[in-house]
Amino acid sequence: MFDMKQIGKKITDLRKAHNMTQMELADKLGISFQAVSNWERGSTMPDISKLPELAEIFHISVDELLNGKAPLVEAVLNDTIDEYMEDGNVTEQEIADALPLLKPEQAEEILENADIASFTDLAIFLPYMDEESIGELAMAAVENGEDVSDLIFHMNSEDVGKVAIKALENGMYLSDAVFYMDSEDVGEFAMLAFDRGHSVDDCFMYMDSEDIGKLALHAMEQGTLLNDAIFHMDSEDVGELAMLAIEKGFPVDDMIFYMDEEDVTKLALKALKLKKRQIK
Repeated sequence: MFDMKQIGKKITDLRKAHNMTQMELADKLGISFQAVSNWERGSTMPDISKLPELAEIFHISVDELLNGKAPLVEAVLNDTIDEYMEDGNVTEQEIADALPLLKPEQAEEILENADIASFTDLAIFLPYMDEESIGELAMAAVENGEDVSDLIFHMNSEDVGKVAIKALENGMYLSDAVFYMDSEDVGEFAMLAFDRGHSVDDCFMYMDSEDIGKLALHAMEQGTLLNDAIFHMDSEDVGELAMLAIEKGFPVDDMIFYMDEEDVTKLALKALKLKKRQIK
């Protein structure tokens, strides 16, 4: 990648050689002197649109300013990105070098035309990709059995849900996905995760109460009591769960506090009937 420190030092040396202050250089470029200061300290890179202006001010080429040949940067400046990308000669490193200089639309255009799936260090490119493209990349990776945990943070919530559910279907459990999913997708994800033998306790905080009720009842039908679920369920669902639980021999004392009075009465009568059966 371009060495920001080296380029910053070059801008400093060139500015001083032309007997200019940071403020004077900033005025010529129509930017703040803080921007120039950031360049010279190596904190940021000049925007690609400023490279020809800088080169002209210092009477050098853009390649000289960047300390080397940069054909992809040149293609962006000449508005010939498509032609350059079609040649198939652009490398992963070349793209990585250029990205810090590009505007978001320019970066997205380049990455849309690149074979991103073949890149060896995908993390470098994620901040420059749009969410939709990352979602498509993640789905393709999951279908190939690859771990996509590092991609989740960069995706939109809808795609996170789709990818997490697809991963579960393929035997992979993306535990962190629930933090970034829509609540309705968390419900579907939790139901599938339970059926696949995974703990779903971490899902409750991100699910609708109705979906938690469905999951708790589904689990009880399978003979499992999800104790933490009752704190997040609607009272009528807790009542239904308690009625089913007592028939299967599970304790229901903790559920009573979350039930309607009418359901508590029904539960008490049910308990009496069960007790009479046991006595007989």
